[in-house]
Amino acid sequence: MSERVRVHKALADAGVASRRHAEQLVIEGRVAVNGVTCGVGQLVDPARDVLTVDGRPIARARGRVYLVMAKPAGVTSTVSDRHAARTVLDIVPAALRGDGQRLYPVGRLDRESEGLLLLTNDGAWAQRMLHPRHGIEREYAVGVERALDGDQQAELSRGIPFVEGMARLSGLRSATAAERRRLDALLGPVARGLTWYQATLGQGMKRQLRRMFAAVGAPVSRLVRVRLGTLRMGDMALGDVRPLPAAERAQLERLVSDRSARRGLIVSIDGPGGSGKSTVGVRAAAALGYRFCDTGVLYRGLTFVAVERGADLDDAQALVGLVGLLELAPDDGQRYVRLLVGSIPRQSTAR
Repeated sequence: MSERVRVHKALADAGVASRRHAEQLVIEGRVAVNGVTCGVGQLVDPARDVLTVDGRPIARARGRVYLVMAKPAGVTSTVSDRHAARTVLDIVPAALRGDGQRLYPVGRLDRESEGLLLLTNDGAWAQRMLHPRHGIEREYAVGVERALDGDQQAELSRGIPFVEGMARLSGLRSATAAERRRLDALLGPVARGLTWYQATLGQGMKRQLRRMFAAVGAPVSRLVRVRLGTLRMGDMALGDVRPLPAAERAQLERLVSDRSARRGLIVSIDGPGGSGKSTVGVRAAAALGYRFCDTGVLYRGLTFVAVERGADLDDAQALVGLVGLLELAPDDGQRYVRLLVGSIPRQSTAR
């Protein structure tokens, strides 16, 4: 007998949708197991049970397909879009699709961006690659009309505030001569008319690099993703699609496992104001693969909790007892932590 798994995982493994979307299908009552509408979290045997969505049987998971694509500009990274002239599936050769199975991209590149994109029918694997807690770095070649000045580079390095949070780069540098030659070969004469930078992201905000560069007055002319974690585009031409070998897939898996093992560790340095403790802490955390917490966040958070619960701010022992009420969570890029003030229990007091 095969292993029993939760129904939304079985649907994802069969290539129906992501786990989150599959769970929503269950919530909406659109999924049945052996003819009976199932509930959220229900266990199923994928090898024996008959799963249907909207009454249509779902084929059992078959052989896994893992592909690497060098996406050209003008191609939409969705499996279906009635407004798109071409999607990424339109350029996947039939021989690589694998027994007619549903493929979908692991993450997205916007329509005008180019470069590395993974496609698979393995929902569980795709989720591991995408989950923000793993913080898999993505490196891009960014082409702009004019070179960035010192102020623009400093502003990008500090981070740009977006509505959804602080957008940060993991790294920013000028492209090397070898990287520029590669871009010349990839893009032709257009590459030689631009100034190129290599920008690295650990976050995944929508159109993040385009928005960050636009915010400092340097709109992006061309954007090419050249690296995903340990995977590099190498000599692939735009439009190329190739299988992802087991060895390269294993490297990505090890990267995810290593980050998962270390994600609970946090670097935090105390000291006098203006002493550079945050600068040192951020760099130490990045070098070690850990996260960073500003001690000022801790102090302000503890003060907030103490005031909310009516504690005596001069009673050190009482304040220490409140530390356990602070809850820290990673930001989108996993390099910092933030205080979850909404999770702190409040104590009713007479005003």
